[in-house]
Amino acid sequence: MTSWKDERSPAPKRGPILLLGPDDEIQRAISSELHALPADTVAANDFAEAARHPFEADAAPRVVLLPEALIETRTFEEELARLRIRLGSPRLVPIAFGPVPSGDRREALRRAGVDLALFGRFGRHALRFQVNRALSPWVGRRPRGELRAPQEWRTRTFSSGRAKAARCYSLSSAGAYFVTPRPWVVGSDVQLELPLGRHRQIVEGRILYTNNLGPGHERALPRGMAVSFRPLSGELQRLIRAGVTRSQAKLEV
Repeated sequence: MTSWKDERSPAPKRGPILLLGPDDEIQRAISSELHALPADTVAANDFAEAARHPFEADAAPRVVLLPEALIETRTFEEELARLRIRLGSPRLVPIAFGPVPSGDRREALRRAGVDLALFGRFGRHALRFQVNRALSPWVGRRPRGELRAPQEWRTRTFSSGRAKAARCYSLSSAGAYFVTPRPWVVGSDVQLELPLGRHRQIVEGRILYTNNLGPGHERALPRGMAVSFRPLSGELQRLIRAGVTRSQAKLEV
């Protein structure tokens, strides 16, 4: 995983996302969220059904979402490799979702080649965050800077005496990305109201870059702005890092 600043890189070319598992309420909810990102989705009950789906040569899936409970760890790596070859995909990165498994089960999943997860409850930001990680060429690399994680906070930003509503997309102790249809101008000094600890804390920062372009850019990042924080107090850094660590525990097997 890269540092949070790296999300300004151009969106990688992607095919549809494979969504495996039975047609139930959870699968339909995930499919709806993927559609809202926006991302094309192909649903199938299992690998065999997915392998029968016709894909264009330059639009093979690169990401597969599947319930953790359906993964047979003894055969998973081989099944995934066969499916990737059958679909003509240069790589096919799995993301497991479902209830948080036991430590032994997580170890077995890691040995089977599953690294990314969406364990427990998750929102649209976590889903987009993990899909972007799966598409990144640095998916297995440890972060160079501060660890970051997705958030779903509704908050406010302030600049030059004006306020704008925003939603935090991803957060680290160095900065954050905020979703808003009207981002502040690059270089603006801003204040951010963040729900840290028992109270909402006011954090100061500066706008590094914005994404207010067309749909092609929004496929990687929602419309919004990246903020670099001014130096934080030791207590705020501790609160942010603790929260990010807890969130990351649900995102990695």
